[in-house]
Amino acid sequence: IMHMLPPSHARRQCTDSFCCCILAVFLYGLWLIFANARAHGDLAKLTHGFDWKGDICGVDVTVRERPLLFWCAPGFTEELSLLDGICVSRCPTGNESKSWCPGQAKPFELNGPSDKESRQVVIGMIRNLTLRRDYPTTQALGYCFPSENLALMNTIMQGTHVSTLTKQVYLACHGALESWKFLIGVACACVLIGYAFLFVLWYFFAKLIYGLVFSAHILLLLSAYALVNAGFDNEHNLFASYTDEPTARVVSWACAAFVFGVWILFSALCCYSRGALNVTIDSVKASCEVIAQIPSMLLQPLVHSVVVLCTLLCLLYGFAWLLSTGTIVPEGEPMKQGGVEIEGLHRAVEFTGRQWAAIAYWIFGTVWILETFSALGQFAISHAVVISACFNLREWFPMMHGYAAGVVFHSGTLALGGFIIGCLKIVAALLSIMLRQSSDERGVQGVVSRVMCCCCLQCFVCVERLFTMVNDLVYTDVALRSVGYLEAAENVVKIAASNPATYVAIKGSATAVRVLGVTTIGGLGTFLSYQALSSSAIHKQLDAVFEDASSMLVTSNILGTTIAAGIICFYIAIAFMMVFYQTTYTLMYCMLIGVVTVGEDDGPGVQQRELRSPLKGGSPRGPDKE
Repeated sequence: IMHMLPPSHARRQCTDSFCCCILAVFLYGLWLIFANARAHGDLAKLTHGFDWKGDICGVDVTVRERPLLFWCAPGFTEELSLLDGICVSRCPTGNESKSWCPGQAKPFELNGPSDKESRQVVIGMIRNLTLRRDYPTTQALGYCFPSENLALMNTIMQGTHVSTLTKQVYLACHGALESWKFLIGVACACVLIGYAFLFVLWYFFAKLIYGLVFSAHILLLLSAYALVNAGFDNEHNLFASYTDEPTARVVSWACAAFVFGVWILFSALCCYSRGALNVTIDSVKASCEVIAQIPSMLLQPLVHSVVVLCTLLCLLYGFAWLLSTGTIVPEGEPMKQGGVEIEGLHRAVEFTGRQWAAIAYWIFGTVWILETFSALGQFAISHAVVISACFNLREWFPMMHGYAAGVVFHSGTLALGGFIIGCLKIVAALLSIMLRQSSDERGVQGVVSRVMCCCCLQCFVCVERLFTMVNDLVYTDVALRSVGYLEAAENVVKIAASNPATYVAIKGSATAVRVLGVTTIGGLGTFLSYQALSSSAIHKQLDAVFEDASSMLVTSNILGTTIAAGIICFYIAIAFMMVFYQTTYTLMYCMLIGVVTVGEDDGPGVQQRELRSPLKGGSPRGPDKE
């Protein structure tokens, strides 16, 4: 089997196998919970509407065979209300049929048996059911919506849970769907903008960095000079408006001395970190070069997002089944009609102790699985970069090989990393909830609880960020050395601690470039999309070049199409920058341990060196090395 694997896999060994077994057992527990929920739950409890009596359509015994909710057309003197809903077996398609519909509620009071010491009074309501003619409707999500009567549809949307926000979302989505050709063009344009941004980084990043450093020097010196002059000229002293002249002069000179001290420290930092700054520039250039050599990496965020989204939808589907095992009870303020209060129109779900335990188990499993998938995506990018830059191997579909290596050899390691990050995020979320609840408490006890929760929350957030930062490099070490999570984390900490200036410089620059790239690509793409949709001059220019080209820009909702274009642009921007970020981190780690060098005499490219701690049982370049 080892001879059938790609060269990059031939020397790998399974890592953290015990964690992989624990994950398999945990997934089996999720399956048992889901099977039990399917056997005892009913999704209709959560999705179906309830009629004027408070019965859930298709769930309660009296309406078990009628799963759809239909609103009767109100009379001339009546207004549509939630109480007018009735359960039907199928939605009416015309006005030939009739349905029994409730009228206005009328309270009544009956005197029952009484004696000398007690008296019985029955209070209730009377609703007369009358046959009313139906109207054409369309079935959607378990409800019957009018298909021809727009006035009634508008009344339903305003008088029921379908709010104005829902209408706006519907119109926006409808406008976006009308402009699907335009959105495809926007996606293509954003991809070109992304490559242009990487090209600019490749050739002009050094000038940009040196320009920023020079500008910072000039700004600090000019600020110090301006503050010194302001001390001699009271008219231009900003502090003169707040205090007397001698004090303003002293304050101005003190600020000048402080700014000058900051310039001295900044100059010393630049001199000390000159080597790290050069390495940072070369690392960014090398990252752009590696991405250009492996363009399939840019497809990784899209494929990864599809996989994660499908997994999340499956988990949410199972979670909905789990919630449906609870008991439905009335909740909220009762509705009033005709002076009578009616409960049952707002529902809540109550759970037993075992059901709450199953819900907690499922939520934790969801977080763990998603974090494991995130770790797998990071490993796949690091694997592709390591194989190309460190082992000098060229493979077909390197990202697929990275995913295969992660699943086959390092599932346990990825699961352990996802488990640690998932636990920290859950604890931080729980502490945040506790902090919000404690904010309502008053007195000394409330203050103490808020302080304790705030301190614990910040500590866990700090630990979470630290582990997240280490994780960015742990999977690079795993791809490079084929070791377990704990050993890889130890290696990362040692390397980062021995090269703090270079590590901080590259991390800071990579983060800055990531933010700048997302803002530039996403913002520019969204701005150009809005201009193309709203500018009539652009429409005329397009028609002059291509006949009837502006027709693809016509939409019933410019805002909805612009929002859709913005989502596409920023998603593509995040995809570009995520790949760039992980690539830069991977090359930095390989450079720090001496596997590769950047910025040598041959240019800013990547040169391979002998790997000091190669994959277990093999050389750094795999079976191709003589």
